[in-house]
Amino acid sequence: MTHASLLSDLIDLNAALKTDSSADLDKRKQRDRGIGQALQAQRRQPARQLHGWLERVEIRGWQRHGRAGVQLYHVLCVLLAGVGLVSGWGLARAVLYYTGDTPINIFNAVGLLVVPQILLLLLWVLAAVPWTLPLFSSLQSALRYLHPGRLARLVTGFFPARSRQGLDVIWDSENAIVMAPAARWLLSFWSQLFSVCFNIGVLAAVFYLIFFSDLAFTWSTTLNLDSVSFHRALTTLSWPWHSLLPDAVPSRELVEASRYYRLEAGSLAGGQAASPMLAAQLGGWWPFLVAAIACYGLLPRLLTLLISWYRFRHHLGKALPRLPGAPELLARMNSPLVTTAASRPETALAAEDAVANNVRQRVADTRITCAMVGWSGVLDNREELAPGLLALGIEPHNWLSAGGTRSLQQDRETVTALCRNAHEGVAVIARSWEPPLLEFLDFIQSVRAQCDRRQAILVLLWGGEGGVDARDRDAWRRTLQRLKDPDLHVEVIGSAP
Repeated sequence: MTHASLLSDLIDLNAALKTDSSADLDKRKQRDRGIGQALQAQRRQPARQLHGWLERVEIRGWQRHGRAGVQLYHVLCVLLAGVGLVSGWGLARAVLYYTGDTPINIFNAVGLLVVPQILLLLLWVLAAVPWTLPLFSSLQSALRYLHPGRLARLVTGFFPARSRQGLDVIWDSENAIVMAPAARWLLSFWSQLFSVCFNIGVLAAVFYLIFFSDLAFTWSTTLNLDSVSFHRALTTLSWPWHSLLPDAVPSRELVEASRYYRLEAGSLAGGQAASPMLAAQLGGWWPFLVAAIACYGLLPRLLTLLISWYRFRHHLGKALPRLPGAPELLARMNSPLVTTAASRPETALAAEDAVANNVRQRVADTRITCAMVGWSGVLDNREELAPGLLALGIEPHNWLSAGGTRSLQQDRETVTALCRNAHEGVAVIARSWEPPLLEFLDFIQSVRAQCDRRQAILVLLWGGEGGVDARDRDAWRRTLQRLKDPDLHVEVIGSAP
């Protein structure tokens, strides 16, 4: 997916989730599971799966601002490119302004068109690369405010609300944690786009002046700098292209001949008189100037532009399934479970009848074979659990135990056994009235990390004869949502009142 389509999906998904949040949960589960069945081929590609969901879902009152937001994004890119071209052209024309009376000081040209490029590139590296040292981290935070791309965000206020509101999802305070990396790289991308076009404008102006005017360069400084030292410095600066473009490395003769002393009428080193041959020699500085601008300005900025574009696209793809409400949506789409319609806890016989009626009345998902893990001794009630598992469409396989009085080594052996056996999912049964402690979360994360494959992990809450209390169910779901695992589902054996 391109970054434009990812941005459009991000805007539309954010609006859809906010609009859909007030809808009935059971209706959402049925609707999203139906869509998810048609998109199981993209199960391991959540961004593509969400794109498919956006194409299929119908939500009352939902307004799609994605296309308008992307259009505004492209308009801002064009504006930054235009401003960069004009700025580069204008600066180069000012620096290389030449009437024929006083030659252009190459010190000024390099100092204004090349040296700042090197310094700004170093600042970009400090701002882009993650640092662990407090000094660099503080400096990094401060440098982010110097991005030219921040101007683009301010300009959005002058555009229609439809376009502006779409793009504002990137800076929405509700999405601050999820969208922070993408927002940072978007500003970097805009800044590098400006810089690339700035350098193109500079080079365009330089070539225009070379072709349509006669430029004469000299060098002059009040520093105690002789020709030999200056030539050595230029040779060092020219090292990146010295073998590829040897003519773009100033010779010692050129450096010595172009030393300029600003007296009443001006004089060159050695007291040379102005002549067509000397004028042509003084114009020989332009290959060095063009190579320096291209090497230290344009080419590095093309690289940083590509890096910023790639990182922006990468973080857009990561942010899409992490938007508030998106992990729950993916869970509803990928859940292999059948939700029963009972309003109160059922006995074993009643549960079997309800399952039979449920299968006849609605299209059920295909059954899923799961390795069963009983948490903290819950498997002592296996006979009571069986009807509920049948109702959820789960076929038990390899009953194992974890948690409770078992040691960490025994739990590790359980995880190893789960990873060794091939199955469609892992079902962990827990008592609903026992809160999900850190030990339980560590076990779930160990299963996900060590088994090295994407599979459904089902946390099944059992409430005993009294059923599962709705408050207990919600507490479990809120806690497990912190793991941000789209293939982790919480279901109830029986129904929560």
